[in-house]
Order: sequence, then structure tokens, then C-alpha cells
Amino acid sequence: MKQPVLIDTGPLIAYLNPNDTHHAWAVKILTDIDLPLLSCEAVIAEAYFLLCRDR
Repeated sequence: MKQPVLIDTGPLIAYLNPNDTHHAWAVKILTDIDLPLLSCEAVIAEAYFLLCRDR
């Protein structure tokens, strides 16, 4: 069984936002990581808030 990886708001936003300065880095890192990725409700809520705010 693969070990889960914990993801925080910064890398999640960089991965989801193609205009983010660190988007290419986040895509490379997260593509190379074996799933599963774990997070929590607070990280998801913060990422959603920041992504919607910066539209």
C-alpha cells in the first residue's frame, strides 16, 4: 500500500490555477507523486476562497 501525501493550500492553488507563478512546479511535483493525496476541509475551503477571489 502506498503512503498518502498531505497537500496544503499553496501547492493545491498552484496546481489548479494555470496563472499561478508556481503552476508548472506544482504540476510536475503532483504528477510525480503516487496517489493518494490527503487534505482537510479547511485547506479545501481556503483554496476555494482564494481561487474565487483571484478570478
